[in-house]
Amino acid sequence: MIFVFSFSNNYAGNETITAGGKAAGLGGAAVADIGLWQAFHNQAGLAYIEKLSAGIFNQTPFLLNELSTRGAAVALPVENSGVFALSLSYYGYNLYNEKKAGLAYARKFGDKISAAVQLDYLGTSISEGYGSRSNFTFEAGVRAELLPNFFLGAHIFNPIRAKLADYNDERIPAVLKAGFAYQPSDKILLSIESEKNLDEKNIFKAGIDYHIVKILYLRAGIATNPVLTSFGIGLEFESFRFDMAASYHQQLGYTPNVSLTYQLK
Repeated sequence: MIFVFSFSNNYAGNETITAGGKAAGLGGAAVADIGLWQAFHNQAGLAYIEKLSAGIFNQTPFLLNELSTRGAAVALPVENSGVFALSLSYYGYNLYNEKKAGLAYARKFGDKISAAVQLDYLGTSISEGYGSRSNFTFEAGVRAELLPNFFLGAHIFNPIRAKLADYNDERIPAVLKAGFAYQPSDKILLSIESEKNLDEKNIFKAGIDYHIVKILYLRAGIATNPVLTSFGIGLEFESFRFDMAASYHQQLGYTPNVSLTYQLK
């Protein structure tokens, strides 16, 4: 028998990983974005990667190491065939932890639409004799440019609602996300997103990314359920990109999120 601990619908659970400092700085509003960390948000955004990319990230909710999530991803574009990506993450500590491994395939269909599917392995482990459980599921997403510089993203995780335990028919929840990104200029990105865990209240997220100078990005965002405000920066040097962000909960404090990304030039 396995019990699932849910500390917050933004932190615990393989289905709600906020990977990468950019997404964290935008309040988690990343479903219509592109880049390596879309391996955790909406795999359709991987289709725009043109060179081998790899990265690592760490998120520590409320500065508690026991609640931290660490992860990595690598994406390999194949000419005329799309992009393949592998992502790994680990949440928790020795007494309770969740592991996730995903293998994604993303592809563009013309210049304005992309789609992707990812197969997932999910592992949950609890000490003190409760044991562990493994599951397989999948997720899928699409991204489309509806108008010039106006993008729609939609994603679903675990539509089959994989069973976690026989006790009380406990299942891993399905999660639906949809949102928009608007880029009115080369320097500004506006992003909004709605996330619905079928077992929880809806979450609304919004953020802004300002490319202030060549190597520097400034970000701010907000999310609901719980109410969080966020801010962050990004630094870009040749093949490397470093992103750092923190969200703030009025009662529980700060959650830092850092990531380092490498893209072959």
